[in-house]
Amino acid sequence: MGKSIDITNQRFGRLVALRLVGRNPVSVGIWLCQCDCGNIKKVLLSNLRAKHGTISCGCARRFHGKHKTPEYVAWVSMLQRCTNPQSPSFHHYGGRGITVCERWLKFENFLADIGPRPSPELSLQRINNDLGYFSENCKWATRKEQASNMRNPWITSPEAMRAGVIKTQKILKERRMAATIRARVSARGHER
Repeated sequence: MGKSIDITNQRFGRLVALRLVGRNPVSVGIWLCQCDCGNIKKVLLSNLRAKHGTISCGCARRFHGKHKTPEYVAWVSMLQRCTNPQSPSFHHYGGRGITVCERWLKFENFLADIGPRPSPELSLQRINNDLGYFSENCKWATRKEQASNMRNPWITSPEAMRAGVIKTQKILKERRMAATIRARVSARGHER
């Protein structure tokens, strides 16, 4: 039997793990979870921790057939990034304190606040990247808007930014000088 992982009180989408209630035939833990809608559901640990794993008792999927819509996909992705430590993006979101407001833990509230995605070219964006997901801080945005709103973890201050620009300028100058020298050496070789 494998070592038990304690996920008590951890959130996975709309589910909160309450307690380990058993194991399946291959010793994967079965957890009793409570959904935000109030239902209780038994879920395999592996399904909770999977990238696109179980995130509700099934109520989220049943919300007016919206589970295959781009809005639902954006909502699930947002929840996974912010609440699931196994998500590849967790360290950029939940791991650095980015949260989802309590109201948006229910898909119907998220959809009511953010509205349908107006165009396939748009995706969910936080206006201030240092704040969490809530209606006043989110909108549907183009890739260009998203790109101009990205945080750069390497540049933390105006001084660091100036130092980065100076270093880049120095590297470019050295490359131009090297190219000039190579061109001159090559030209001299042709003269002989």
